[in-house]
Amino acid sequence: MPMNFLKDYRSLLKISLLLFVSLSACKSIKPNNPPEPTLQNLPESQSRLNFPVTIPLSYLEENLNQVWSDKMFSDKGLSLGSGLFADLDVTRIGKIALRGTDQNSLKVRIPMNVKGDLKIEKRVFGQNLSTQFPFNENISPEISFIPEFGENWDLSIKNLQIDNWGRSMRYNLLGFDIDLDPLVRGQLQRVVDNQLQVAGLTRFDFKHMAAQTWQAFADPYTIQQDGLEVHFFAKPENLYVNQEVTSDQKIVLYLGLEGEMHSQTGEKPLASPKSLPPVKTNTSKENLVDITLPLTFVYKDLDQLMNEAIAGQRIRLDDKTVLTPSQIRSQQYGDKVLLAMDFDALRKDKNEISGVMYFAGQPIFDELSETLKFEGVEFDVRTDNRLAGTGIKLRKRKIQRQIQKLAIIPLGGFLKVAEEELRRQAMLDTDFATFQIQDPKITVNGIYSTENALKVFIKTKGQMAVRLKELR
Repeated sequence: MPMNFLKDYRSLLKISLLLFVSLSACKSIKPNNPPEPTLQNLPESQSRLNFPVTIPLSYLEENLNQVWSDKMFSDKGLSLGSGLFADLDVTRIGKIALRGTDQNSLKVRIPMNVKGDLKIEKRVFGQNLSTQFPFNENISPEISFIPEFGENWDLSIKNLQIDNWGRSMRYNLLGFDIDLDPLVRGQLQRVVDNQLQVAGLTRFDFKHMAAQTWQAFADPYTIQQDGLEVHFFAKPENLYVNQEVTSDQKIVLYLGLEGEMHSQTGEKPLASPKSLPPVKTNTSKENLVDITLPLTFVYKDLDQLMNEAIAGQRIRLDDKTVLTPSQIRSQQYGDKVLLAMDFDALRKDKNEISGVMYFAGQPIFDELSETLKFEGVEFDVRTDNRLAGTGIKLRKRKIQRQIQKLAIIPLGGFLKVAEEELRRQAMLDTDFATFQIQDPKITVNGIYSTENALKVFIKTKGQMAVRLKELR
């Protein structure tokens, strides 16, 4: 008898110890007193586009020849001093040639005809001398300048100067030394500057192109997949540009754009970008599209997704007990997401019990299944029936596994549609070129629980292809 008592006592002690260990392993979850998150600041959803626009000088040269007027300028009675006057008529007579230099400047050679009359009106030995001499000369001046963007995106011509005329501009008439250089130089510089500004390079309306890029970046676009409808939009902040004249006779514009991406569900937001900012100098020459999209699940939307996945599902604990969760509510719980769910447990030949279960897990992205799921799970239960609650806690691993299988958000289809939508949306059509993102690669860059939402950061990288249009 004593031996049997001792044996039963030891068995009871083992069971009690096992029960104590099992219950101790169930860390108590306090929804109203959650732990502090370890990550104080979320990654920035800053996005950057940077790409070169390569324009062959032959492209610009063709444009200049198409739109530049043959008539350069004409004027009469121009004073040369010392009683000398001239009538001038200057006409372009050949194709304009454009080339780059190693000083990051451009040189334009313009074949032209200069004709007119030189008039002399002087008193010589008390007599009035008045005569005129016609002239008709072909010259080919070479003019250098530097194209430069101003703060207001206007393309200006800097340091315009006539380097040489292709021949001497000095004449000797009746002993008078006449230099047409100062007279023609001033007129020609004004005309060339005007032609380059109005009819030449500024045909490429870079300010309009920048404004189009700015607006396109800010325009919201919607992605719908797997029951998700998310609107993405940007708040552009900075625009950059720089230009370079290369040794292979091209002018390269390095364009850059920065802004912060946002997302929301429900009603599509209206685009409200800031006005086009002053231009900033671009120090980067790389071709890069680097966009971070924050996919935001506010907790009421996450509640809906989790209720669709979990509510009403029957979780069998053993041959006699079936547990059914309902009314799932989500919130931040430190770095984890807490799912609180009501439950009813049907027990064979026993009373039904009800209560609340708590499931807290770290959100992660599973690359193999392309789903958002939860790891590092904590579990707790509250019920008025303490004995039944203890029984449920003893089966927590089985319950956790079942809920983990159910509490997932499929993202694979969404990412595929997002990639296709980005390829379609990230296309800009301007007056002289089209821009298209190439081979966007989309990955999940991190998932974070915040006070108001679960945020999934989607990273997109690629390059921008630029295609110049034919001149019209």
